[in-house]
Amino acid sequence: QLVERSQQGNLSAFNTIVERYQSQVYNVSARILGERFAAEDVAQETFLSLHRHGHRFRQECRFSTFVYRVAANAALNRRRSLKRSRDRINRLGVRQAAGDDLPHAPRNPEDAAAGLEIEARVQEALLQLPDSLRLPVVLYELEGLSYGEIASVLGLAEGTVKSRIHRARQVLRTKLRGMLGRTHDGA
Repeated sequence: QLVERSQQGNLSAFNTIVERYQSQVYNVSARILGERFAAEDVAQETFLSLHRHGHRFRQECRFSTFVYRVAANAALNRRRSLKRSRDRINRLGVRQAAGDDLPHAPRNPEDAAAGLEIEARVQEALLQLPDSLRLPVVLYELEGLSYGEIASVLGLAEGTVKSRIHRARQVLRTKLRGMLGRTHDGA
């Protein structure tokens, strides 16, 4: 009923939807992007998109699944955009190192405000995963979605989701063992 009222233009119903899903949308965005500020922007973009295009929800899946799909797509789009920006900054850095007189690119605010070491290591390992493995494992392990919900969000078969989560866990286990081992070996 809440979704139907929102689709009919009821702003109060839409505000309730925002309140209900804002932390999940932010969390999935932050896990995909690894940058708090970008995740805040993506969360806003997600809710703007839901407001503008929420009428497209046809109850073929749960509304929460639809919200996750919109958030994941927005985060992936932002990630591509951020990668292009980082590539540009890296090219500028190369030119500057070669002697061109260019301004230095600012430090990433996420790096400057890094939290706990283990959390940072886990996030680092997550970011090294390809999107095809990262999205399912974030949605399952960190957001608590079922295999079926993830399959619906990502448009994959449930068996594919299970396989990708299994592969992601294997890769993360190896990466984290190496990262944490380096930290403790050097101490």
